[in-house]
Amino acid sequence: MNWHQTHALVTGGTRGIGRALVDLLVEKGAAVTATGRSRASVDQARQACPKVNWRVLDQSDENQRAEMVARLQGQGVNLLIHNAGVQQLHDFTQESDTLHFGTELETAINFVGPVELTRGMLPLMRAQANARVVFVTSGLALAPKRSSPVYCANKAGLRSFAKSLRAQLRHAKWPIGVTEALPPLVDTDMTRGRGRGKISPQAAASQILRGIESGKSEIYVGASALLRVISRISPALAEAIMIKR
Repeated sequence: MNWHQTHALVTGGTRGIGRALVDLLVEKGAAVTATGRSRASVDQARQACPKVNWRVLDQSDENQRAEMVARLQGQGVNLLIHNAGVQQLHDFTQESDTLHFGTELETAINFVGPVELTRGMLPLMRAQANARVVFVTSGLALAPKRSSPVYCANKAGLRSFAKSLRAQLRHAKWPIGVTEALPPLVDTDMTRGRGRGKISPQAAASQILRGIESGKSEIYVGASALLRVISRISPALAEAIMIKR
């Protein structure tokens, strides 16, 4: 991929891996449109990085998704990176009045949003050279953990969707590649206070962009590469390692 001929749309670009991806893409010479869920986060990001076309996008809102697609008509977007996501801790053995709302919102942001935004963007990207859709899932798509069942299910579902979409595009001979990036635990606001051995957002973003540049279908970032090997040898062992986290 020639970065100087790239217009990337990065969701969840105001912090964490998304922000690191945005910064690296700008550094490499790509044009970047990036989104944040709130006006405040977008305004702050715009001040820090004015070269980026910053937009507010709540992926759980179908009207906002449609508006985003309409805004990008004719803008030559040829790289769509689905990075936005939320992870909540849910214990289904504990009663909670907010549990149902929380699970619906989490699924809307992590799964429904990327699927539907992809649906809207594909016709725009079909005419672009070297177009690619990238789904940032997680090592938890390979083996889930006990504390975040909805998040793990969303990421596993997105992994399956990416595989099916890749096969459909190839069958239809549409010139759009599909990549899945599977980061391990990354040191972001979302993971604050959770786990050990985290890698930096910059390290994760760098590996993801190298994989995109190489045209890889799957990018196993950091320790996710080891988890992939273990899951191939013994899925039960991989799950045993991850489930108590």
